[in-house]
Amino acid sequence: MYQLFLIDFSVIKPDPGLLFWTSVIFLLVWFGLGRTAFKPIQKALKKRENEIQDSIDEAKRVQAEMAQLKADNQQLLAEAREEGMRIKRDAEGAANRIISEAKEEAKAQQQKIAADAKRDIDNMRNAAMVDLKQQVGIMALEIAEKVVRKELSDDKGQQQLVDKLVANLN
Repeated sequence: MYQLFLIDFSVIKPDPGLLFWTSVIFLLVWFGLGRTAFKPIQKALKKRENEIQDSIDEAKRVQAEMAQLKADNQQLLAEAREEGMRIKRDAEGAANRIISEAKEEAKAQQQKIAADAKRDIDNMRNAAMVDLKQQVGIMALEIAEKVVRKELSDDKGQQQLVDKLVANLN
């Protein structure tokens, strides 16, 4: 039973030779890895760090470019709105001018039509008056002719008419 406790604890008290060779092997492995593995790892890490920094710089540049594009876009939108408003104002002005010109032209047309109609009415009235006078003149002649025929149909009437005309001449 006592033998269980008689274990050799030499690991806790290392042998100086073991310590020396372990240190030498560790240093050889360390320098070997330093030349073969650590430098490429450091280069890869440095390269990765540079790539990350370049990506960050590129992202900042792209972000600044996007901000500039956004500002340019906002400016273009503002200019487009202003241009649209100017075009709208010009169109409204042109529409108002066209409407007023059309109103003036319609008024002038109306006055011309009214003047032409009045002139036509006056011409028709004058023509009707002339025609009426001619008709009345013709009717008066026909009536006078009938009256004169009736008066002159007998000798006594003819004598009275001659006496009357002679009396009027004196």
